[in-house]
Amino acid sequence: MTPPVFPDSPTVVAATEAALALMAEAGSTPDVDRDFSVRLVRSFLALCENPRTRHGMLRMVRASVGSARAGQAFYRVINRSVVNPAAKATGVHASAMKVELVCGQLVGLAMMRYVLQVEPVASASAEDLVVLFAPAIRATVQAG
Repeated sequence: MTPPVFPDSPTVVAATEAALALMAEAGSTPDVDRDFSVRLVRSFLALCENPRTRHGMLRMVRASVGSARAGQAFYRVINRSVVNPAAKATGVHASAMKVELVCGQLVGLAMMRYVLQVEPVASASAEDLVVLFAPAIRATVQAG
């Protein structure tokens, strides 16, 4: 069994530092076309922040708290519209367990940013969140 991934774990800290060093050297964000975690977080935030999809996404996040059925429906939406397209585009193959854990991380991010409005996450730019959150997603997909 793979141990849980925590934001302050050595694996995530090392991945974050490596991503930040890479960005500093390159002067930009990691290669979106090849980096599943960056593409995934960026796509998810775009869905949550796009005026046409924001209301529906946030409604699903809120509903998932009180209903297992609504939570499962939200996970299916995330899988279909965010995770699977990002995985196909980048050639990532992950177990069902890892995919579900990644979906859980995205739901947690949405809950913190849009529902609970936890600072500084709520007011951070989407790009800052991509840089800081993508390593945790990467660590989950690459674990074990």
